[in-house]
Amino acid sequence: MDTIKLLIRGKVAIANYFIYSVIVTVVDTGIVWTLVRFSTIHLIAGNTIGVITGFLLHYMLASKSVFNTEYGIAGFIIYLATFLFGLGFANWLIFMSYHYVFYAQSVDLRILLSKGISIAVPFFALYYIRKYLFLLLNRKGC
Repeated sequence: MDTIKLLIRGKVAIANYFIYSVIVTVVDTGIVWTLVRFSTIHLIAGNTIGVITGFLLHYMLASKSVFNTEYGIAGFIIYLATFLFGLGFANWLIFMSYHYVFYAQSVDLRILLSKGISIAVPFFALYYIRKYLFLLLNRKGC
Protein backbone atom coordinates (compact mmCIF):
# COMPACT_ATOMS: atom_id res chain seq x y z
CA MET A 1 0.00 0.00 0.00
CA ASP A 2 2.85 2.37 0.78
CA THR A 3 4.33 1.76 -2.66
CA ILE A 4 1.03 2.70 -4.30
CA LYS A 5 0.82 5.87 -2.22
CA LEU A 6 4.37 6.84 -3.23
CA LEU A 7 3.59 6.17 -6.88
CA ILE A 8 0.43 8.30 -6.78
CA ARG A 9 2.22 11.07 -4.86
CA GLY A 10 4.94 11.16 -7.54
CA LYS A 11 2.35 11.44 -10.33
CA VAL A 12 0.51 14.22 -8.50
CA ALA A 13 3.76 16.12 -7.98
CA ILE A 14 4.72 16.14 -11.66
CA ALA A 15 1.11 16.93 -12.65
CA ASN A 16 1.13 19.93 -10.29
CA TYR A 17 4.52 20.97 -11.64
CA PHE A 18 3.09 20.82 -15.17
CA ILE A 19 0.01 22.85 -14.22
CA TYR A 20 2.16 25.47 -12.50
CA SER A 21 4.40 25.63 -15.57
CA VAL A 22 1.37 26.23 -17.81
CA ILE A 23 0.06 28.95 -15.49
CA VAL A 24 3.48 30.62 -15.39
CA THR A 25 3.78 30.46 -19.18
CA VAL A 26 0.38 32.16 -19.58
CA VAL A 27 1.28 34.86 -17.02
CA ASP A 28 4.73 35.39 -18.59
CA THR A 29 3.28 35.66 -22.09
CA GLY A 30 0.51 37.99 -20.89
CA ILE A 31 3.01 40.30 -19.23
CA VAL A 32 5.23 40.41 -22.31
CA TRP A 33 2.27 40.97 -24.63
CA THR A 34 0.80 43.72 -22.45
CA LEU A 35 4.09 45.55 -21.88
CA VAL A 36 5.17 45.45 -25.52
CA ARG A 37 1.76 46.07 -27.06
CA PHE A 38 0.46 48.80 -24.78
CA SER A 39 3.56 50.65 -23.60
CA THR A 40 6.89 51.84 -24.92
CA ILE A 41 8.84 48.98 -23.30
CA HIS A 42 11.22 47.21 -25.68
CA LEU A 43 10.61 43.53 -26.47
CA ILE A 44 13.74 42.34 -24.65
CA ALA A 45 12.94 44.38 -21.53
CA GLY A 46 9.34 43.17 -21.55
CA ASN A 47 10.43 39.57 -22.01
CA THR A 48 12.94 39.89 -19.17
CA ILE A 49 10.24 41.23 -16.85
CA GLY A 50 7.91 38.41 -17.89
CA VAL A 51 10.54 35.68 -17.45
CA ILE A 52 11.64 36.95 -14.03
CA THR A 53 8.02 37.24 -12.87
CA GLY A 54 7.38 33.72 -14.14
CA PHE A 55 10.44 32.39 -12.36
CA LEU A 56 9.37 33.95 -9.04
CA LEU A 57 5.78 32.76 -9.43
CA HIS A 58 6.90 29.21 -10.25
CA TYR A 59 9.21 29.21 -7.23
CA MET A 60 6.36 30.33 -4.96
CA LEU A 61 3.92 27.77 -6.37
CA ALA A 62 6.15 24.71 -6.62
CA SER A 63 8.60 24.93 -3.73
CA LYS A 64 6.22 23.80 -1.03
CA SER A 65 3.55 21.91 -2.93
CA VAL A 66 5.77 19.94 -5.33
CA PHE A 67 9.14 19.72 -3.61
CA ASN A 68 7.95 19.86 0.03
CA THR A 69 10.47 22.45 1.11
CA GLU A 70 10.19 25.73 2.97
CA TYR A 71 10.95 29.07 1.40
CA GLY A 72 14.47 30.14 2.16
CA ILE A 73 17.76 31.21 0.66
CA ALA A 74 18.99 27.65 -0.03
CA GLY A 75 15.79 26.71 -1.87
CA PHE A 76 15.79 29.98 -3.77
CA ILE A 77 19.40 29.41 -4.86
CA ILE A 78 18.51 25.92 -6.07
CA TYR A 79 15.60 27.32 -8.06
CA LEU A 80 17.65 30.18 -9.49
CA ALA A 81 20.59 27.96 -10.46
CA THR A 82 18.35 25.39 -12.12
CA PHE A 83 16.42 28.16 -13.88
CA LEU A 84 19.65 29.56 -15.35
CA PHE A 85 20.78 26.06 -16.33
CA GLY A 86 17.38 25.41 -17.93
CA LEU A 87 17.51 28.67 -19.87
CA GLY A 88 20.93 27.83 -21.29
CA PHE A 89 19.89 24.25 -21.99
CA ALA A 90 16.70 25.37 -23.78
CA ASN A 91 18.64 27.85 -25.90
CA TRP A 92 21.19 25.16 -26.82
CA LEU A 93 18.42 22.70 -27.71
CA ILE A 94 16.52 25.17 -29.88
CA PHE A 95 19.72 26.16 -31.71
CA MET A 96 20.89 22.59 -32.29
CA SER A 97 17.50 21.24 -33.31
CA TYR A 98 16.75 24.19 -35.59
CA HIS A 99 20.11 24.15 -37.37
CA TYR A 100 20.89 20.42 -37.37
CA VAL A 101 18.06 18.07 -36.37
CA PHE A 102 15.23 19.63 -38.39
CA TYR A 103 17.37 21.25 -41.07
CA ALA A 104 15.50 19.58 -43.96
CA GLN A 105 12.09 20.91 -42.81
CA SER A 106 10.47 24.20 -43.80
CA VAL A 107 11.39 27.21 -41.69
CA ASP A 108 8.00 27.36 -39.97
CA LEU A 109 8.08 23.67 -39.09
CA ARG A 110 11.69 23.91 -37.90
CA ILE A 111 10.74 26.73 -35.55
CA LEU A 112 7.75 24.86 -34.11
CA LEU A 113 9.55 21.55 -33.71
CA SER A 114 12.66 23.17 -32.24
CA LYS A 115 10.60 25.26 -29.82
CA GLY A 116 8.70 22.15 -28.77
CA ILE A 117 11.93 20.33 -27.96
CA SER A 118 13.29 23.38 -26.12
CA ILE A 119 10.18 23.37 -23.91
CA ALA A 120 9.62 19.64 -23.32
CA VAL A 121 13.15 18.41 -22.61
CA PRO A 122 14.09 21.13 -20.07
CA PHE A 123 10.67 20.73 -18.40
CA PHE A 124 11.44 17.13 -17.44
CA ALA A 125 15.14 17.76 -16.84
CA LEU A 126 14.46 20.63 -14.43
CA TYR A 127 11.73 18.75 -12.63
CA TYR A 128 13.98 15.80 -11.85
CA ILE A 129 17.06 17.91 -11.09
CA ARG A 130 15.03 20.09 -8.71
CA LYS A 131 13.38 17.05 -7.16
CA TYR A 132 16.80 15.54 -6.41
CA LEU A 133 18.34 18.80 -5.12
CA PHE A 134 15.36 19.58 -2.89
CA LEU A 135 15.46 16.01 -1.58
CA LEU A 136 19.09 16.58 -0.61
CA LEU A 137 18.24 19.95 0.92
CA ASN A 138 15.39 18.51 2.96
CA ARG A 139 17.58 15.65 4.21
CA LYS A 140 20.27 18.09 5.35
CA GLY A 141 17.69 20.18 7.15
CA CYS A 142 19.03 23.45 5.74
